Formats: sequence, C-alpha cells, structure tokens
Amino acid sequence: MTDQPEAVESEAAAARGAPRRSAAIAVDLDQCKACGICIELCPKDVFDRDEKGYPLVARPEDCTICRFCEQHCPDFAIEVAELPGERGADHEAEGGA
Repeated sequence: MTDQPEAVESEAAAARGAPRRSAAIAVDLDQCKACGICIELCPKDVFDRDEKGYPLVARPEDCTICRFCEQHCPDFAIEVAELPGERGADHEAEGGA
C-alpha cells in the first residue's frame, strides 16, 4: 500500500453510548484508477480528491465504518479494517474477562 491508514473512531457508536470503534482506512494508490466511486458513495463525505484526482482521506473522524467505499471499489484499492480501539478497556471496566 502506498497510503498510510488513518485511525478513526465511529461517531455513531459514541453517540449511542456504545464502546468506540476504531478503523484504519487505507487507499492503495498503485491499484486505484481515480474513478471517484468511493468519493461519491461515502455517506459522510470522508474523501476529497487530491490534485491528480485520487481519493484522499480528508475527514477520517467522520467515518462510520460502513465500508461502502471498500465494497464498491472496482479496483479493490480501499481497505477499511476495524481495530480494537477502546473496546477492550471498556469491557474490562465492566467486569469482563
């Protein structure tokens, strides 16, 4: 991958009072053809275009980890991975193992 993943937390989970979920969003610029599908489909407007037309993760804090971008990318150039984030700490504080 040529672009570093951006760690984000899900605002939707935080608003529900659920444990925060973190994600890593990675765009492989070697595979991307700058079609713009990810930019157009993102319900939270997370992406912008860079000067060459490639997607840029501009507002990672707005990502809800819906994975629309990943699922609809025709070049399989986007990966959204859920990370443990603060979930483990919340679970232990509640008496979980």
